[in-house]
Amino acid sequence: MKKIIISFLTLSLISFTGCFGSGDSGSTTADLKNFRTYKASTFAISVPSTWETIEAKDFSKDIPIETQVIFRNNLRSNVFTENANVTKKILSSPMSAYDYAKSEVIENKNSLINYNEISRDEEFNILVGGKMQKTILILFEGKEDAQQPTIRMLQVYAVNGTDAYTTTAAYKGDSDNLTIENAKNIIKSFKVN
Repeated sequence: MKKIIISFLTLSLISFTGCFGSGDSGSTTADLKNFRTYKASTFAISVPSTWETIEAKDFSKDIPIETQVIFRNNLRSNVFTENANVTKKILSSPMSAYDYAKSEVIENKNSLINYNEISRDEEFNILVGGKMQKTILILFEGKEDAQQPTIRMLQVYAVNGTDAYTTTAAYKGDSDNLTIENAKNIIKSFKVN
């Protein structure tokens, strides 16, 4: 539930309808030359070069400790500002990224109001430690409470040993094609060192 809350907490910090390509971890057609790569010690992710980066040292106390980094669109909205984040949980024992993803999808279903799964790619591969790892790429929508707008979230999951990562890109359901393509590119660019 905390990974979902992070997308919504970004709201308080700041104020696809298409299908997935099966098993494709490559970028979509958006212009990637306008992206930059953020590199942490254990992962890397590409985001639009105009988006703001908020690192853990700058988080307010209400951001969960699992949050590694937040990115947000510099074009702000009073309703919801597109954003992305990376979270890391420490598992009690290693598990596959696919199994971790399945457990997180169940948690999403149980924690959001009006949860609606839009699409799922169970053959998606992500780069972890130099090797491709099967996981789930999922697009869903929902809201944390009845007063909030319905938000779409695109997520991918990775596991390296006992470090379990969830990467989320969040946007309004009526967002334009560029916003949707940006979300896809952000999620598909995520890799674990």
